[in-house]
Amino acid sequence: MAKREQVVEEVVEETVRSITQAQADYEQLMDEIRGSWQRARDLREKAAELELSGRTDAQVGAEIRQLLDQAKRFELLGDQKDRHEKQEAIRYIEDLQREASALRGTVQHNQSVLARQRKELEEAKEEAVAMVQRAEKRVQETERLLAYEMAKLAELEG
Repeated sequence: MAKREQVVEEVVEETVRSITQAQADYEQLMDEIRGSWQRARDLREKAAELELSGRTDAQVGAEIRQLLDQAKRFELLGDQKDRHEKQEAIRYIEDLQREASALRGTVQHNQSVLARQRKELEEAKEEAVAMVQRAEKRVQETERLLAYEMAKLAELEG
């Protein structure tokens, strides 16, 4: 039973580590999403600054379009990660939490089974002691009876 408890404990510890890692991965993903959106805002601001600069040459127009295109790509990347990868990460964390909850239930069940088995063991030990005492008492009674009968036989024969 101790080996089984150790295995369950190791599984619980591994699940806790997995949850912790999944949460860290989720936070990293959220940082990436926020970073993509921030980068898109920064690029849009830079494009707006160029527009407000008053320069009208073709190079400025091309640079503004390029900045806005890059901003759009970063925004799309952030949106895509927010929709798909974030949802997958959340589902994975929820799955791990359900697994941990089930393991906690298994551990509680096993602990109650172990407590019951220990109680049964103690009761069995007590019953075994009582059985040994009763057997010893019967042996003693039989020895006394045998001794009495042997004495009576000796008296009759003698």
